Amino acid sequence: MVHIVGAGPGAEDLITVRGLKFLKEADIVIYAGSLVNPGLLKETKPGAVVYDSAKMTLEQVMAVIKDAWKEKKEVVRLHTGDPCLYGAIREQMDEMDKAGITYDICPGVSSFCGTAAALQMEYTLPGISQSVVITRMAGRTPVPERESIRQFASHQATMVIFLSTGMLKELSEELIAGGYPADTPAAIVYKATWPEEKTVRTTIAELAEAADREHITKTALIVVGNTVAQSGYDRSKLYDPGFTTEFRMAESSHSRKMVQAVPEMRKTDEDDQKTDGKEKKGPEKSELEKSEPENTKVSPGRLYVVGMGPGSLDGMTKEAFKAMEDSQVIAGYTVYADLVKPYFPEKEYLTTPMTKEEARCRMAFECCIQGKNTAMICSGDSGVYGMAGLILELAPQYPGVEIKMIPGVTAACAGAARLGAPLTHDFAVISLSDRLTPIEMIWERIEKAAQADFVICLYNPRSKGRPDYLKQACERIMKYRAPETICGIASCIGRDGEEMKVMTLKELADYPADMFTTVFIGKSSTVKIGKWMVTPRGYRVHE
Repeated sequence: MVHIVGAGPGAEDLITVRGLKFLKEADIVIYAGSLVNPGLLKETKPGAVVYDSAKMTLEQVMAVIKDAWKEKKEVVRLHTGDPCLYGAIREQMDEMDKAGITYDICPGVSSFCGTAAALQMEYTLPGISQSVVITRMAGRTPVPERESIRQFASHQATMVIFLSTGMLKELSEELIAGGYPADTPAAIVYKATWPEEKTVRTTIAELAEAADREHITKTALIVVGNTVAQSGYDRSKLYDPGFTTEFRMAESSHSRKMVQAVPEMRKTDEDDQKTDGKEKKGPEKSELEKSEPENTKVSPGRLYVVGMGPGSLDGMTKEAFKAMEDSQVIAGYTVYADLVKPYFPEKEYLTTPMTKEEARCRMAFECCIQGKNTAMICSGDSGVYGMAGLILELAPQYPGVEIKMIPGVTAACAGAARLGAPLTHDFAVISLSDRLTPIEMIWERIEKAAQADFVICLYNPRSKGRPDYLKQACERIMKYRAPETICGIASCIGRDGEEMKVMTLKELADYPADMFTTVFIGKSSTVKIGKWMVTPRGYRVHE
């Protein structure tokens, strides 16, 4: 086996535990010359053969690897930082693929991470930059024009620039031409995390002069952008007491009460604030008080509970679209949020996975408390296996929030329209998900609906945890209905991969349905007319 290992940015103890294990067990080590701390080579076992790849071509490196492979020896290809970043490993892997040599990659701490540690900075400061561009100047190795320094500079994001220390004058010119002001903060970090590490803070315009002054000519990374100053940023939402997350509820209501209580308490102690005819200064206001003016009350936003239909824009009502358009925040299950993002890319999104429905609803209420109109979106109709019921159960805990229900086209209606007319008589809608309903109760409902000769519409027919529930349901229904009973399935209604099929109840039992499939099981009178599934209403048809 060949292990491609990241040695880390320089310090001996910044190689990963896994990488060090591979290094200690290797028979052959091919390391990236002066870029790798020589102290790491002391970790090799007695008898291990060590090669310096700085003096080798790709062909020579591969010759060593192929010979070692034939001799069934363990090889470590030791790269600086993380091998997947400017490591030239793709060409090595391609050669190993051709030769049938197995390999794996052990990630490492990149030098751009070591650089941030040396500067004691955070690259992604709220309100300043939420992106990091990792790039290099074009030199003897070209860079695509669309990825030029000048092009990236137009974004004004944080930039970490590799392999460019010898071209700092040109780098400054390109950064300024791209849009950075000449006085934008910048830093040069020489050999981050090595014993000889050196950091230099400067501006974009003075990069070359600063490097000359400190005699830095190579092995350095350049960081540019307003984040280098590490000031003027917004507070992160992650630990903000007024922000709800999946794991913690906002404390905004409690905080508001605390702030309003402070002035009242001071007023009662007003006489004690004066001595010798002079008024004492009260204690400094806390950051919490400063952040929220006294007597300021935010009017709650409206909570729309929106049935977004089966998933496509065509299947969404105008009322549902307008509710989302009028909201600042869209909350919902991750899959549903992704379906509407193309239509509302500028909105704030709050999403949670399955099983986090209560947290999702509370997050939506908290957004309303903060004065934001919020749309809680549900697939189909919010009152059919949606969030409408849970929202109304929680509503008394959030007084003042106006709730408006927006109906949507549920899967039973949308799927029936695609299949023909399977629901023109009495029908029952049953979910096969037993997450909130005991399975014994589900089977009882299935059998009673079958016995009563209802058309049965099944939601959530099959999942990884319930691979045979649809089959079991069909077998129970066949106690009361013929195996030839006409049935249909509608999958991914209104979305990519939409599929409709009409089949018999016996065939349905073995159909590989999933959570995006809605199942229609006909009653005794349901028929197939051409390609359509039809349940006659009972009208007399004249020929």
